[in-house]
Amino acid sequence: MLRTFKVLKQLLLLICFTLATKFSVAAEPPSSVWRLGIPVWIGAVAASNVAGADAFAIGTGPSDDVISNEITLRWNQEMGYRFSDDLWLSSYKQFSYTMWQLEGEKLSHDSSNNTVDLIQGFRWNFADGKWISYVDTSLGLSFLANDVIGEKRLGGSLQFTEYTGVGGYFSPRWQWDFGVRHYSNNYMYRDNSGINFYRFIISYNYQQSDR
Repeated sequence: MLRTFKVLKQLLLLICFTLATKFSVAAEPPSSVWRLGIPVWIGAVAASNVAGADAFAIGTGPSDDVISNEITLRWNQEMGYRFSDDLWLSSYKQFSYTMWQLEGEKLSHDSSNNTVDLIQGFRWNFADGKWISYVDTSLGLSFLANDVIGEKRLGGSLQFTEYTGVGGYFSPRWQWDFGVRHYSNNYMYRDNSGINFYRFIISYNYQQSDR
């Protein structure tokens, strides 16, 4: 079992490297060289937990012709109200950095986007969930570097972001999530195309033990 967990940790770092270098290969040297430092930095953040987070996560997923990759830190993963022995509510606070990229396009301002998300999340946990252990829902603010990508006109740099999905545990430390992340501005601006990303996420919980 311990060997399995070590393999999962190595897999997480490999995914970090793969996601981060996806965009480096689209750039011309020397840009492709300095971009290779990104996976090294991500791996260092994950290994050292320099931010004192409760959990570190990476996620990826498409929206039509746009791919997004995110790096996430979560804090204050706390038990909330317990409805019964089999159902309880927990909460967390989340900071995410996400990069969007038009598929098949060279990395540029017009073909990419960068977002920073500040999120409050909640989980409905099931004690007897063998495969699906919880339903996750979160809502927060997102700050976009670019309000136009492809045919999507998002209206402005300030957006609302919402996520709904399900998840489960490989072990107390390792978990998976699958859901949909939505960005829109609730018509604060004239343009409000909105965008939805399918999202697959792998998380590592620092505060838990696999023993």
